[in-house]
Amino acid sequence: MCCSGDAQGAKFAVYLDYGIDCFFGTHADLRITEGGIIFRSRWRFPLGTQLALRICARPMGPEDYPICQDLTGIVVSCERLEGRHSFFEATILLLDVTRPVQQELGRFANRLELKSQLN
Repeated sequence: MCCSGDAQGAKFAVYLDYGIDCFFGTHADLRITEGGIIFRSRWRFPLGTQLALRICARPMGPEDYPICQDLTGIVVSCERLEGRHSFFEATILLLDVTRPVQQELGRFANRLELKSQLN
């Protein structure tokens, strides 16, 4: 898998289309909602694009393991970030919002200390 960006200090990775490309991010680059995710990336997606993503939270220590979640969603917004010409903020509406997926996203949010976003 090919990743862009700086892995130093990254808290998570987003893999696009089963690993064809990915980027690293920090807390400020990701928001999780009950029905979707919002993330900042260098990718620009046309509205209506269906995406297959894998998001992985890094291990918290040497005895820990990454938490990964596979998601499929539809791009409902993708706007260029002001002042950051090569970055976009993409809003992805999840296609599968069943209870098991919500629980896994909750575990992921806990790992990234984003739990307050789901309440």
